[in-house]
Amino acid sequence: MTRTEPTSDELTRFGIQPADEGLHPFDPAVEWWNESWFWDWYDADGTNAGHCRIGIHPTQQRAWIWLYVWRAGEWLAIEETRLPLADLDQPRLGYDRWGLRFGWDVARPLARGHLHVEGYGRVLAGPRTGMVLPVTVDLDVTAIGPPHSMGKAVAEGHASERYPASRFEQPITVAGTVAIAGDQRPLAGRGERDHSWGPRFWNLEWTFLALNGERLCAQCVEARIPDVGRFAVGYLQRDAMATITEVRYDLAYRDDDVARTVAGRVEATTEDGGRFAARIEPVTGTEIDITHCFAPPRRSVYRRTLVRVTPEGEAPLLGWLESNRFVGG
Repeated sequence: MTRTEPTSDELTRFGIQPADEGLHPFDPAVEWWNESWFWDWYDADGTNAGHCRIGIHPTQQRAWIWLYVWRAGEWLAIEETRLPLADLDQPRLGYDRWGLRFGWDVARPLARGHLHVEGYGRVLAGPRTGMVLPVTVDLDVTAIGPPHSMGKAVAEGHASERYPASRFEQPITVAGTVAIAGDQRPLAGRGERDHSWGPRFWNLEWTFLALNGERLCAQCVEARIPDVGRFAVGYLQRDAMATITEVRYDLAYRDDDVARTVAGRVEATTEDGGRFAARIEPVTGTEIDITHCFAPPRRSVYRRTLVRVTPEGEAPLLGWLESNRFVGG
């Protein structure tokens, strides 16, 4: 099944408009207002993969980027979470200072764009662990489904009465190059992107799975908010995209193994009665620092794992599983 770039009608099917590609107004009274853009990707056999986040906390006047790259048994990361917002070219998320350069250039809102990140990252795993190496990511990003959204945010700590607050998730393909220490290689693959804006209560636990294969794309999230409860949402796309209304995970975690931290099963149900169930196995992963987002700051077990997922009666496909858990006191 070859998926093509969505039409304009398909792109707005879930209420997201072309203007939502860009920045949104924010509530200056909300310290933890967040707007962020996220992309992840992997090639067909999972030997080249990565993810990137560009985000802003406008009330705090800070921006952040992280870039994690996996290639041939090596993890490399750039983490800059306290960049002065004044140094960001906000319309294109552009930054170019002191050896770090990045930007998101939109070719067609909600459909196509180009992600560029260039800087120096530390090797987290592999034979060169501990080294700081130059890395450049140049990727053309193309949508292969509509941006899925539940509309106005309603979850406690993520909604706003006075300002728009929402998010969307979208399956993509990527094509371009990744260079590490001068070794530039082509990359063609699949992945997921998102864009969210609104208040952000970070002190919660969540599990997020995004899959993208030739015949199936899916995004399933379960979150638990203290004193509020749980919610579960997402989408399932085979011939067309349908909203997921329930997600159940049965996962076993290994907190002492960052690379292979999680395995188990997922089951999801869509609003039209569709069902998706699959086995999840880890390929590789790493831990990410979001201590600066919690009030007060604290460590959580926040990890992203490249996973191989085998749906019942279907061929395996790759995806990313993200989880944030508070373990111990």
